[in-house]
Amino acid sequence: MSAPHCNQPDRPNRRTLPYPGDAAVEAARRRAYAAFALLFTVLGAGRHRLSYGGLDVDGCYVTTSATVEVTTAPKWRLATNPDEFAGMEAALTVALEGSCVSLATLVVQSEKQPCPAVCGWRIENGWLSGMDPGAVQAAVSPCASGLSSNVRAYPAPFLPDPSVDGVQPPYGTAGQ
Repeated sequence: MSAPHCNQPDRPNRRTLPYPGDAAVEAARRRAYAAFALLFTVLGAGRHRLSYGGLDVDGCYVTTSATVEVTTAPKWRLATNPDEFAGMEAALTVALEGSCVSLATLVVQSEKQPCPAVCGWRIENGWLSGMDPGAVQAAVSPCASGLSSNVRAYPAPFLPDPSVDGVQPPYGTAGQ
């Protein structure tokens, strides 16, 4: 099947979302890189399951998830399935850009002892805002089959917005 062209008529079953432009997408992509760098820094070493849920402006729900293994010693390393992580990166980029998403959250479950811990962020106004533990617990409770029954919700760590707070991501300039 060939790729659609601008002069092709829309198919009734094809989703049509606004395209914000290359500059807006690239800026959102840099913000996504900065968000991941800050996120993995605050989460620290260990195995983490990232789950994204979003509602697009056309009313369609989008979900994706990825498992990452963060190692900090002897040097910092991130191991993940590249296909899963690419989906997570794309979803977060679209949510941070904002023109096609009306509601989005990112929930992270970390394997901690003696029980798993979970926290979450709402993605709004181009950045991640921490959710309180009660909201996260309520959000993950219906999904208990995929989570340990004794999961503990905690306040999401603050992630400073680099464009507002002037904070550089831990690895230097975003997008390098």
